Amino acid sequence: MPKSKLYKARLHKTILLLLLAIAACSLTGTVSAAQPEPPKLDKQRLETYLRYAEGFTPGVKFAIDDPTPSPFKGYYRVLVHLSTEQTKVDRVYYVAPDGRNFINGSIWNLDANPFLDTLQHLPTTGPSFGPANAKVTLVIFSDFECPYCRAFAKTVRDNISQKYPNDVRVVYKDFPIPSIHPWAFAAAEAGQCIAAQKSEAFWLFHDWIFQHQQEINPTNLREKTLGFAKDQKLDTGKIGTCIDTHAMADQVNQSLKAGEALQIQQTPTSFVNGRQLSGAVEWGTLDSVIKVELNRPASVPGPTSEKCCEVSMPTAMKH
Repeated sequence: MPKSKLYKARLHKTILLLLLAIAACSLTGTVSAAQPEPPKLDKQRLETYLRYAEGFTPGVKFAIDDPTPSPFKGYYRVLVHLSTEQTKVDRVYYVAPDGRNFINGSIWNLDANPFLDTLQHLPTTGPSFGPANAKVTLVIFSDFECPYCRAFAKTVRDNISQKYPNDVRVVYKDFPIPSIHPWAFAAAEAGQCIAAQKSEAFWLFHDWIFQHQQEINPTNLREKTLGFAKDQKLDTGKIGTCIDTHAMADQVNQSLKAGEALQIQQTPTSFVNGRQLSGAVEWGTLDSVIKVELNRPASVPGPTSEKCCEVSMPTAMKH
């Protein structure tokens, strides 16, 4: 082969290898940038720090998850599970890639909805009323034995459909607190058994059980529920079997777990397009928040009372 041809062949080979190397580097860089390794946490040190910073008492047990990606660039989400013999609460923190700098609170990005993290973890399936494409979604975590839940339920049922028939969708999620409400979990199961048989009957049960809340106890709950089902011409045999076999227990537990991940500490707790409202807020307050969502400024990206029923961790500041 003449020297000129040999030179050209070697040059072409060199250029080809160089291009392949650049492509490989680009691919590696892209993967690395898109999926960086989460930071390693010194969980024992973090627990010690949080116990002091938050003032948790020695009786509070910790379980700290590994960091996971968050919707905020440069930060990872760390879920901390807190528990005592009676209660469980989850807390969300954000950690920088160095694994040492933490944020306790909300992160806001002017280019994203201020409730972005909540919206990503907020369930919107389950018994609901109102249009599926409503501008506002109200998700309510409630407990059928909680008196403040009863008050808030009446507020919602008396007003939402009448004033916002086309603009608000209401979703019910179970959050029974067995440590203070002995028949709440069983009632949640019963409600889901009824919803599974006839979805629209759930809201009749919802209204009925809150109306008769003071008459119900752990002994007569099943009997009264089947009496309600009979009045509604539902299949009482199937509902009785569903209740007796705890067929809906997993579903109720999943709702509880979702609420704990959202750091719910009392019932009722509701979310209006991701904005959290705690307690049995009055209609004036709820109406005002709904109006805020309906009149959200175009520059802000959209979403995607007393504490009888509170779950909290004991700290040096509160027992």
